[in-house]
Amino acid sequence: MRTVFFSVLISLSGTAGIAQTYQNVVRHRPVFWSELNLVYKTAGKWSFQMDHQYRRQSRDENGRDLNVFRYPLQQVFRPWINYQLTDPVRLSISPIGLWWTWSRPNDFQPYTFFQEVRIIPQLTITKPLPKSELVYRFRSELRWPSRTDTLTSEYVFLSDGESDDVLADRFNVRLRAMIRWIKPVFQKNKDDKTWYIQTSAEPMVVVSRTARRFDQSRIYLALGKRLRDNLRVELGYLNQFTLQTDPIQQRRTFRFNHALHAYLYLENRRRTKTKSPVGPE
Repeated sequence: MRTVFFSVLISLSGTAGIAQTYQNVVRHRPVFWSELNLVYKTAGKWSFQMDHQYRRQSRDENGRDLNVFRYPLQQVFRPWINYQLTDPVRLSISPIGLWWTWSRPNDFQPYTFFQEVRIIPQLTITKPLPKSELVYRFRSELRWPSRTDTLTSEYVFLSDGESDDVLADRFNVRLRAMIRWIKPVFQKNKDDKTWYIQTSAEPMVVVSRTARRFDQSRIYLALGKRLRDNLRVELGYLNQFTLQTDPIQQRRTFRFNHALHAYLYLENRRRTKTKSPVGPE
């Protein structure tokens, strides 16, 4: 599937590559992603949650290093406020999320680190099917990343001394749409939903004053188990694809992150009108 996907991308970009004599480079990297999702449900339609994501990475050696726990990659703390508008429709907002991201370490690039603040509104629609369900998610991410390496300099959210061009570089909007399919498996009877599989696809587009482009896409496949009504775990594979263009070096880089993904979901036992979030977020 990865080979077919890459062939399609090459064919779509072939005309531009020939016209500008771009060199196409493919990079692979094994990584590890983990997510903990804690949810508190009220007796009504409101629920509150906090997700914590922690990611590790191997060396950037085009897949030759398989130790996915070697270096830190990213850490995220993100609160959510959810409202179940109707039975299939949920509105959510993450009023402020804190992100810490490390660079790809190798022999030719110093180890760098930057911070981000994100605000995320979200719409989720769940559609039941006879033996499964579909989930549609639409999300906008308002991002304020640091501009420099914050290992050696302080991150400033908004500085009065920065020009409009600098602030434009430090703010962008990501538009994301995801479709997820969830199906029970290993059923002892028709109501048994202890084990399930899920797969999802999610493209992303960045919109800012300095760039409007396709940013990345994600494909996810996982096996999950409901240990209790309010507790479930998942283990899966996530493929993150990013296309990077360097007009100075005349290089187009196709990056594939191959992630082992571990997910834990825990909620309180209160009866509620809200639906459980379907992760990973």
